[in-house]
Amino acid sequence: MKLPGFSRHPVFYVLTALWFCGLVLWPRSSNVWVGEDSLSHNSTQEGLYKSALTNANFGLLGVRFYESVGGHPRWKINSAFAELRRKENYAFLKEVTSDFFSETTQNTIHTKSDYGRSWTAKNYIELEGNVSIESSNGYLFWMDHLNYDGKNHEFTSKDTVQMKGPSINQPIMFLKGTGLSAEINKEHFLLNSNVSSQKRLPNGQWLKVTAKTGEFFTHQSRAIFIGGVKSQMPKVNITSDVFEVSSLEGDENAQAFGNVVLKNKGRVGYAQKAYLEIGGSEIILEGNARIEADGNIIKGNRIKLFSDEDKIEVENAEGKTNQ
Repeated sequence: MKLPGFSRHPVFYVLTALWFCGLVLWPRSSNVWVGEDSLSHNSTQEGLYKSALTNANFGLLGVRFYESVGGHPRWKINSAFAELRRKENYAFLKEVTSDFFSETTQNTIHTKSDYGRSWTAKNYIELEGNVSIESSNGYLFWMDHLNYDGKNHEFTSKDTVQMKGPSINQPIMFLKGTGLSAEINKEHFLLNSNVSSQKRLPNGQWLKVTAKTGEFFTHQSRAIFIGGVKSQMPKVNITSDVFEVSSLEGDENAQAFGNVVLKNKGRVGYAQKAYLEIGGSEIILEGNARIEADGNIIKGNRIKLFSDEDKIEVENAEGKTNQ
């Protein structure tokens, strides 16, 4: 007996058979969710992603996430694969590329990582495995783990962090430190401890700096080293509380602040401030400035010395000379 309006066309049997086979033979995902007991919100050191069977609720290929505030884009994330945990309200991500937008500089900061986890309600993202951050000016940071706090629009990491740039293929500056805090809107990257840096000078030699902490403004190509700073240049060594290196329209300058001690050609200079032109020979000392050499002491409001010569220029000089 045939039901009204119903025809048992041969195509019907073929489609029914295909549906049944798909239901029985549908493959499971080959990647696993790491349970909440083994992975807390504050620590990802044990790994975000492992290779095994999964018990995730849902999986997607080619996933994109976006966030905007007040009509302005805040970030976007592309992932080759994602497993969604609907109950816990987060997703595991694989092969993650992201763009984070600076409201102040109007620049875009790019990140890449092997894996990630996105917490929707917490507005929190964890990235892991070959993590990199690239600024619009070409500075590249890399580390093992990176967290993004959407409430403050900031990056943090407890790892060893390295940086090179501004050309990734032909960098002239290298930076290394422990721990990272970064304000995306200001493109301000703070290395929390054990900071060291090298910068290639125009003559091919190197400026080397070590300090307790270091700050880097990628859109300004400006680095600030703070705390027990030791700066070593050809013919000049400086210790200070703060040492700053900046590049503005091709002019590279360095400044030292606080308890400055400078050594050059047997001379020792003391001041509260020192100004240097990278690649040049002039050094200006200001603030209780004095020079000691061969038992002689010269003081002045402002002292200019030349690293390549024995020449010294002093404003309002006073001094003591060995007889």
